[in-house]
Amino acid sequence: MTPFLIEREKKTAAKRTGRRYATVEDLMSGEAVAPEVRTKFAEFDRETRIVQNLVEMRQSAGLTQHQLAEMVGKTQGAISKLESSADDEITIRELCEYAKATSQQFVLAVGKPMNHVESVKWHAFGIKEHLSALAKMAHQDLETEQAIQAFFGEAFFNILTILGNCQQDMPNGKEVQVRLRRVSRATRPNPNPKPGENTAA
Repeated sequence: MTPFLIEREKKTAAKRTGRRYATVEDLMSGEAVAPEVRTKFAEFDRETRIVQNLVEMRQSAGLTQHQLAEMVGKTQGAISKLESSADDEITIRELCEYAKATSQQFVLAVGKPMNHVESVKWHAFGIKEHLSALAKMAHQDLETEQAIQAFFGEAFFNILTILGNCQQDMPNGKEVQVRLRRVSRATRPNPNPKPGENTAA
């Protein structure tokens, strides 16, 4: 390498900051990434959320791309291409293959995203449906009844624990707050009031 190229590499090489970030969002904020790069990343993130979940499913199952490919009858290259594609290129068949190969379950929801309140209500109705089904099963025999009663106690405890932990994050009303609300405009008292004149503010 010529001295000119060596010098140019020194000038163009990225400087290491020594900082570490937990997420890509933290990195972009900490390194003042350009707005257009942020926009492109946000678009990419929206278009590959299902694919990202498939990759996480495979990794949590301890499978390499090659291992998963053998299980679903494809090549490693095909799996690599699938995990680099956009969500709208994924088929239902491929979703089923990942679920079967990783022995995991997932729910695919299509539509407007629910807010937190709607999500809690949706899950609550689902929990009620399953608990009702278990209550009916408890009538089968004594052993089943005892097992379901034990589960109900465990579920009751877990739900109360979750609610209690979340309640602790709520404002408890014990913190000192300083607030000033102006109700009416005060009038300046007259330094030389006339006899009988009201001087109260």
